[in-house]
Amino acid sequence: MAIDETPIFGKLKVDPSWKITIARSVWYPELTASLVHDATEALTNAGIEKKNILFLDAPGSFELPLLAKHALHAGADGVIAFGIIVQGATHHARIVAEQSAEGCMRVQIDSGKPIVYEVLFVDSVDDAKTRSIGPKAKGALAARTLLSQLARLAELH
Repeated sequence: MAIDETPIFGKLKVDPSWKITIARSVWYPELTASLVHDATEALTNAGIEKKNILFLDAPGSFELPLLAKHALHAGADGVIAFGIIVQGATHHARIVAEQSAEGCMRVQIDSGKPIVYEVLFVDSVDDAKTRSIGPKAKGALAARTLLSQLARLAELH
């Protein structure tokens, strides 16, 4: 799929009382703030009440799985995890990206509740800007993905 193509999720049955947590890494705060803003706007436009959206800041992307686990345990119906990891001269960035993704997947499977993982592992800050601000930004897509997952899971129960 090309980066500018957006999946069509169909008509979703959104429950305004769903409790959503948006957790973000504080690295590259202007970029993650844009992702959070777009996701929040998409959630509220879809009918989620603003009071049902909790915002958490993580020291980095590596810490997102633990925050997600506790948010879900505290009653969140789903989590959106945002972060920016820029590849540098060492392998540290790749390790952080892989372990953060694996941790969020494990929390999602163990809890039975969705986590939408939008930690952008990129080669440059410019790549991150492209995916965080403007028409190719991933914030609203992350929100629609979470709502889709919640709606599908509600249909199964």
